[in-house]
Amino acid sequence: MSFRWILPLAMALAGSAAWAQRDQAAMQKSRHEREDREWARKSGLTPADVRTIRLLAGMTDTSSGWIGGLDAESLKARGQVLFAEFGNGHCFGAHVLVRKPEGFAEVWSLNDEPRPPWTSGGTRSRSASGLCLQAPGKGPSVHAEGGDRIVLEVPVLADPFLRTTPVNRYRFAWNGRTYELQE
Repeated sequence: MSFRWILPLAMALAGSAAWAQRDQAAMQKSRHEREDREWARKSGLTPADVRTIRLLAGMTDTSSGWIGGLDAESLKARGQVLFAEFGNGHCFGAHVLVRKPEGFAEVWSLNDEPRPPWTSGGTRSRSASGLCLQAPGKGPSVHAEGGDRIVLEVPVLADPFLRTTPVNRYRFAWNGRTYELQE
């Protein structure tokens, strides 16, 4: 029995897998470029600014995540931009960046749900990649309020027979350096 055909077949399969990965990366890059232009149009920033913010938040040109929101107006008095991103299809992260002469810098980020006030200490991690969808339907969301507060809303998995989904709301206030959880 001859095995001369095994090496060419293995090389062909390896080559097709490499092409598929390159095609996937090219598709993600193209999707992010379209998304950058769309959010630039919505926010009044340039596509280059949106890309810079996206990269600072950890979303590479070939990542599978997408922009969940970009608010360049609500925190504008301090030169800040609120950015929300989804990764892994259902996990959420929020970031506040400030424009500096040399570019943007992150002043606050949230990738884990804050602990309820009746427990002690910081945040509890739901996953290594952000606040992840717990309840069916709408996922976590974030918005600025009053120019100096950020509100995070996280739908909670509850009894499936309820008509509405309860939401945990967390408010963060600017302390002069960063945003901190308010009781």
